[in-house]
Order: sequence, then structure tokens, then C-alpha cells
Amino acid sequence: MRNGAKGYFLKEYGSWSVLIISFLIGVGASRTFSWAVIPLCLSLCLLINSKQAFTKWSRRSDGARALAVFLGQVAAASVILISIFGSGITMLLPLLIFPAAYLLSVRLAGEHAITTELLGFSLLSLAAVLPKYLLTGGLDVRLFLGVVFYFTAGVFKIKALLQKKMNQRILAVLSVLISLFVYQRMYIPVIVLLPLIDNLVAAATLYRVRLKTTGWIEMAKSLAFLALFLRYY
Repeated sequence: MRNGAKGYFLKEYGSWSVLIISFLIGVGASRTFSWAVIPLCLSLCLLINSKQAFTKWSRRSDGARALAVFLGQVAAASVILISIFGSGITMLLPLLIFPAAYLLSVRLAGEHAITTELLGFSLLSLAAVLPKYLLTGGLDVRLFLGVVFYFTAGVFKIKALLQKKMNQRILAVLSVLISLFVYQRMYIPVIVLLPLIDNLVAAATLYRVRLKTTGWIEMAKSLAFLALFLRYY
């Protein structure tokens, strides 16, 4: 039974780190605090973790059991969210397009398709919006765009390092430039994007490090992004 439970734990540590960093940004940007953010974090963890069961079901590797685990986690998270937000939950319903699009992309294109990965980081970036909405009562589009453009730029960097193709290197550079443009248009200080200098270096040099080292680099960059965002946003 214990081994079976372990099989439904999402072991994508990069996803967990993005979720946590995004959530902390949302709490910090609110400039206030409530203990209600703890069950909110729990509900988001359940929703993200449900991907493991959904993937098993999509691959038909665990059939009805995987589907039951997926639906159970989603139901538990939904109950928590409704209890936290009450009637305010209706404001969040349009955001359901993100998990719906992501799950559809996983089902049709596969979890490693570029569309799926971009939708996945967009979904994780919502973890910044929800605590801000809980604590301040407002849906902050600028906050979402600031977070999502930073993290999606990382997708193109990793693609460039792994595939070593010129088109991927160009996309990695373009993603940084687009992020800079969006930040300027949304009046977010571009200094927050300072960690993305590494993306440009990676695209230019295709430096070689172990995959584990790449993970630590991205973690360090995310912590720097968190500090810069909370300082300048």
C-alpha cells in the first residue's frame, strides 16, 4: 500500500520549486498575511500532485485506480478552495482554462511537448495570483505576467541546452527579449529579470554542466528572482 502511494507522488522537483517560489511571491507581494494561506497552499499542492495520477491514467498504466486518485485529489482541493474563498470563488472560475488546457495538452501532445511545458509553467504561475487574491481581494494580472514570463523563459533555455539547435538558441534569446518588453509595458522594473542573463549566456555558449547542476542553477536563479520581485514589485 505504501509503495502504491509513493507511485502517486509527483517527483518533478522543478515543478514543486516553481510552485513554492510563485506562491511566496504572491504572499510577499500582498504586503499582508493570513493563516488562510496555509490551507490554500495545501490545495495547490494537491492539484499539482494530481498530475501524476492523471498521467498514469492517460498512459493507461493504472486504469480506474489512477483516475480515482486524480479525481479524489481534485475534489479535496476544490473543497478547500471553496471553503477558503466562499462566494469569491466565482471570480476564479475563468482561470480554470489553464488547468483544462494543460491536461488536454498532456493527453493529446504529451507531457514533454513545448506547448504542454509552457502551459504547465503558466499553471504553476497562478500560485502567485491566488494568495494575492485571498489576501487583498484583487486579481493581479501584472503579477501573473511578471511571474509567468520569467519561468517560461527557462523552458527555452533548457531546450537550447538539451537540443543544441540554432532555432532553440534563438528562441531562448527571444524569450528573454519578449519578457523585457512585457515588463516595460506592464511597468514592472526590468531589474527583476536580472537572473535571465544566465539564459542569454546559455544560448550563446551552450555551456555544459550536469543535469543536477542545471537544476541547482535554476533554483538559485529562482531565489534571486523571488528576492528581486519582492524588493521592486
